[in-house]
Amino acid sequence: MKKYSALYFSVGLVVILALVILVFGIFFLNEKDPRETYNTFYLRFTQVSTLVLDDPVKVNGVKLGKVEKIELSGHRVVVTVRLRTDVKIPTDSEIRVQNIGIMGERQIGMILGDSTKYFTPGDTINGQFDAGIAEALGLAGEVCDSTKVLLESVKQALGQTITNPEFQERFKTLLVKAEALEDRTMKLLNTTDPQIKKSLDGLNQVTVKVNELIDGVKPPIDNMFANTDKLMGNADKLMGELDGVTKHLDVLLANVQKKINSKDNTAGILLNDRALHDDLVKTIHSADSLFRVILKDGLDVNVDIF
Repeated sequence: MKKYSALYFSVGLVVILALVILVFGIFFLNEKDPRETYNTFYLRFTQVSTLVLDDPVKVNGVKLGKVEKIELSGHRVVVTVRLRTDVKIPTDSEIRVQNIGIMGERQIGMILGDSTKYFTPGDTINGQFDAGIAEALGLAGEVCDSTKVLLESVKQALGQTITNPEFQERFKTLLVKAEALEDRTMKLLNTTDPQIKKSLDGLNQVTVKVNELIDGVKPPIDNMFANTDKLMGNADKLMGELDGVTKHLDVLLANVQKKINSKDNTAGILLNDRALHDDLVKTIHSADSLFRVILKDGLDVNVDIF
């Protein structure tokens, strides 16, 4: 009986030790300290790439929590993280999904700010996503695909141009024509170059002669303009003298008119006497009538002799 009691005691002790080891093993593997308490926060990102459960959450580079849950919420990804209760997150802190390995490993990185206001446990905080090796490899794959398409296009273009026999024949023909055109152009230049030089020399000589002619004609032209200026001055003087003569003639005509209108002279009397004017008109009419009768009937002269 005592033998079985010792056996049962040993078995129970082993079971208890196994349970203790299991519990501490679970806490150890989950990196949980039974003496520590944690707060839960919800982080919202546009994407999380290769972030998985139990990835670390580091605050200013110190691991103080881990990822507990990742789920899609609308057009964003909500990551549930667990942080130690002694960690306070200021409202101006930076939270990012960071790349930490060449195989695409991720973590949540927090850079605490200086604000005196803090997020409370259970709050939803917006974070940012940093591209890493996985995104770079994905972009490299897209670049490779684009390069492959580009190479195919280049190959097709070369097949239609340079490697095409018909294009080669046309290109050779074009080269032959270009060489012929070059030869003709050189001949033309060799033929016309002396003539062009001769023409330029003649033009230079003409320019020199024109300059000499201008230099020779310039003094007479200057003298002519000087004489013209002098003549204009004399003309102005002559116009002044003519104005004086005109004024004198106006005064003289005024005096003559005054004399004619006056009755103190013979001309004035004749012009101003109306009766004398009428008698002269009658006499002229009588004389005119007499002449008309003589012209029509002739002159009849009677002579009486005593």
